[in-house]
Amino acid sequence: MNILYYLTAHGYGHALRSCAICNEFSKEVRVTFRTLIPRKFFQEETTNPFGYFPGQLDCGCIQRDSVTVDKEETLITYMKLALKNEARLEDEVKWCLDERVDGIVSDITPFAFEVAKKAGLPSIAVTNFTWYDIYEPYVKDYPAFYPYLQKVREQYQLADLLVELMPSNGMPYFGNRLKVPLVGRTGRCIRDRLKNNLGLATEKHMGLIYVGEFGMNSIPWKDLEKFEEWDFIGIYPLPGEPGNYHLVKKEDFLYPDLVASAEVMISKIGYGVFSECQLNGTPLIYLPREDFAEYPVLEKALIEWGHGFCLSRDDYCSLNWEKELSEVVSRKKPEPLPSDASRICAREIEEVVRRGRPRARTNRGR
Repeated sequence: MNILYYLTAHGYGHALRSCAICNEFSKEVRVTFRTLIPRKFFQEETTNPFGYFPGQLDCGCIQRDSVTVDKEETLITYMKLALKNEARLEDEVKWCLDERVDGIVSDITPFAFEVAKKAGLPSIAVTNFTWYDIYEPYVKDYPAFYPYLQKVREQYQLADLLVELMPSNGMPYFGNRLKVPLVGRTGRCIRDRLKNNLGLATEKHMGLIYVGEFGMNSIPWKDLEKFEEWDFIGIYPLPGEPGNYHLVKKEDFLYPDLVASAEVMISKIGYGVFSECQLNGTPLIYLPREDFAEYPVLEKALIEWGHGFCLSRDDYCSLNWEKELSEVVSRKKPEPLPSDASRICAREIEEVVRRGRPRARTNRGR
């Protein structure tokens, strides 16, 4: 069974959860990733053989920093890509047929569903939100984008099935759907081994900082040293090289193990961070995210979970974290939330592709 998996290259969260699903596929399945995410990423995150067909089919959001969207540049970039996609549709379909693709999955490239429809292939969307949700509020300021927005909605409507990752933005334009709980990676608590490897004091607290590929370099990271009872770890270097921040190499430790071992994670909020904090029982300190429709849905779920702590942008960027760090220390670390959603997603995708169309279904829980 050959599955073509379209992935937006907007950050790594979509690719991470997709890899978690692909790692649950049966041995008969061969996946080809269609994306601009580097091949090396999949070599690190997937346990099964895969194919790789690079290309940019959507742009997600163009970021000014980790939490700020350049709305105008985003829409201009997407319009250019939409025109390119229109011109390459026939070639894309031919490639699918030549490669004997049996089904198409997308998280959350709209063009993928148009390709599937034209090629006569079953298609599955796997997501908690879409680019239609994100772009729709932008149109009032940039009305020239409206026809493109409508085309995005029409493309999503072509999907045979939505595997709806909860909590979701609802996405009423999809028809057939299956709701599933949190998809993400789980790790092991290796705090003692990690501290020993990095030479950290056993009595100090340990936090994980994730700044992502859009780092916030204007933050006075050197001031982390004022938190004398804390050591911090991360996989990206921080300007100022604070003495209590320790860089961890991904080849030395699995990232889910870092999440499971930390007493708190400090990051922007996205589905990947949200799900892996809950799946590993790690509290989250986060900053607000403007002009991104996914954010209020995830924040509401974090509030219900009870272990998310929101900082204002000013407090985050000024490292005014004292109150939140003290709150984390005063509480018992939450229990990890169990979920077999990755396996559920994998089995459902295989079934749809095998049958060539979605079957009648009911929602499945943890």
